[in-house]
Amino acid sequence: MLSRRTKRSALLRMLLAGTGSLALALTGAVSAAAEETPTATISGHVTREDGGAPVGSVTVFVNSTDFAHNGTDITDANGDYSVAGLEPGQYTVRFSTEPTGTGLISEFWDGAMTGDTAQLITVTGGETFSGIDASLQEGGVITGRVTRESDGSAVSWARVSAMPDSLVGGQRMAFTDPDGFYRITGLAPGNYVIGFDGPDASLSDEYWDGAHQQWAATRVTVAAGHESSGIDASLVASVNISGHVTTSPDGAAAVGSVWVQGDSGASTAPIGADGAYSLDVAPGTYTVQFVSYDPRAFSEYWQNARDEADATPVMVLAGQPLTLNAELERGTAISGSVLAGGVPLGDAIVEAWSEGQLVGMAYANGEGAYELVLPAGSYMVSARGETYNPIYATQFYDAADTISEATPVDLGSDADTTGIDFDLSRGGDIRGVVAAEGADLPDGGVAVTAYLWSNGSWRAAATVYTDGEYGFGNMDPAFPTEGGPLPAGTYTIGVEAEGFCTQFLGEVSEIGDAESVDLAAGDVLHGVDVTLTTDCPAPTPRISVAAGSVTAGGEIAVTGANFTPGEVVAFELHSDPIALGSLIADGDGRLSGSLRIPATVPAGSHTLVALGAESAIEASIALQVTAATGTGSGSGSASTPPSRGAAATGLASTGAEAPGGILVAGLFLALCGGVLLRRRAAKA
Repeated sequence: MLSRRTKRSALLRMLLAGTGSLALALTGAVSAAAEETPTATISGHVTREDGGAPVGSVTVFVNSTDFAHNGTDITDANGDYSVAGLEPGQYTVRFSTEPTGTGLISEFWDGAMTGDTAQLITVTGGETFSGIDASLQEGGVITGRVTRESDGSAVSWARVSAMPDSLVGGQRMAFTDPDGFYRITGLAPGNYVIGFDGPDASLSDEYWDGAHQQWAATRVTVAAGHESSGIDASLVASVNISGHVTTSPDGAAAVGSVWVQGDSGASTAPIGADGAYSLDVAPGTYTVQFVSYDPRAFSEYWQNARDEADATPVMVLAGQPLTLNAELERGTAISGSVLAGGVPLGDAIVEAWSEGQLVGMAYANGEGAYELVLPAGSYMVSARGETYNPIYATQFYDAADTISEATPVDLGSDADTTGIDFDLSRGGDIRGVVAAEGADLPDGGVAVTAYLWSNGSWRAAATVYTDGEYGFGNMDPAFPTEGGPLPAGTYTIGVEAEGFCTQFLGEVSEIGDAESVDLAAGDVLHGVDVTLTTDCPAPTPRISVAAGSVTAGGEIAVTGANFTPGEVVAFELHSDPIALGSLIADGDGRLSGSLRIPATVPAGSHTLVALGAESAIEASIALQVTAATGTGSGSGSASTPPSRGAAATGLASTGAEAPGGILVAGLFLALCGGVLLRRRAAKA
């Protein structure tokens, strides 16, 4: 029988043997894996095009198209290079001459100037690609001198950059020597912007020829093997702008930066912990903006302007430093939450409107809460969501579908306004195509407005701009169409475009004549198309009344539009025609005036009609007549109203009131006659 020690020794030998076998197996697996992914080598020879001499010190970059695998080498004195260890993939090879000082143009294999046009080398594994050679062309040269404008002295260590208009060749640069001279070589043929950067802030940067903005620079044309000389610059002394930026009302230092931009260049500087800033610019006229990083402090332009259009320009004169201080206004906030079907909507946008203009915007957080910082004032506030795929209908406070029905939100300067909450519902979208009859749409596009029928009238719900296809939500096919930003309801579509008639659904020019579509929550209506025309149909005459009802014997204010200028428009009350008088349309086809309803008109529903010259009904509107106080059904015949040809700016009374007036006058005359007879009898 084996002893315990013997058994343990045997077990240990077995374990060691197993471990060794495992190590050998793993080594074999790794070796096999390495053999399964062989790498490739790319090599070649670089020479000059003008004579074939080898070029050393050229950096050769070998890059896969996804930049996952890269290699590099530098040509030796014989112009040879070799890049090994390349894994499978597609590669470009670039020959960079920047550090060589040879004046040769960098290029890609095979003779391409950009990576997009380069010949690709496909590596599958284990290959050796030899003969990937380059024959480099002599490049163009730009030379010049940089001096100070004040005294003409040389500027050393100024950086001069040659920036091509295209991607061909890439940017090259050089520094001026102690005498102010520079030389940029190896430029590919093309047009270049030349930039001059002074060695310190005392001199203003500029572009050739004397421009301070890159877009205004004069281009320098470069030809291969040729020198463009005399590309000089005379740098002007910078002028300092400094100051302090604080916030009201406590005067604390603002957190942010100062931006200066004008025809003579641009510059920016941070606002320090003490509110101070300093920057240098060339003489010129600038717009200065004080940018706040504090969400409760408002950025502004000089001088106290919220918008750039209202900014006061700042004129910077040579040798005259400026001090510009600013005090940024702090705002208060409108806050609340955005829900969708009672659930917090974290991906929502809340917007504030003033006089129809968007003046503020905030995003709801993950819990649906938002805070919208604004100056004190009165605002219309709306919420919509989701941000990139708006499937919930836009809602205005307080639960209104359109801005015209919204409840204003007042914000004071001393305290926030809280509790401005929204609970959004699933909306829909309307989509279609706007075309032009026999013409192209204007370059500026067309405005398409969705009008919602709400509270007895058409109200603008949303407007988009398009050059053909339109929709009010996200039309990207990648997003599901599960709703949209329009509240469910009845809609018509109006389109406005320069040079065309305003058009509504049904090819009509008046919204009152338009066709409509019904939009349900979650629906997307397609094919709601509109064709614009330049042959504008005459608008339909329309009348409106100040109130939907009037007491018999009272007056009703009437307005109208779209009548023929100068037209005499007669009015009648139907169904039994009762003439009420007439009004004359002004030069714009509008009319207004008052009509008296006879006291004898029975209470109930009537129709007020406007009659044209041929006694045809041009417009009508429903009118409710209520009984006059203290009167019965009424009796007597009505007097004749003014003729239809007479202008009526306030018509004479009509109906049973006229006989009553005559009776009172008769009694008065009889009484006077009796008094005169008594006086004569007394004298006799």
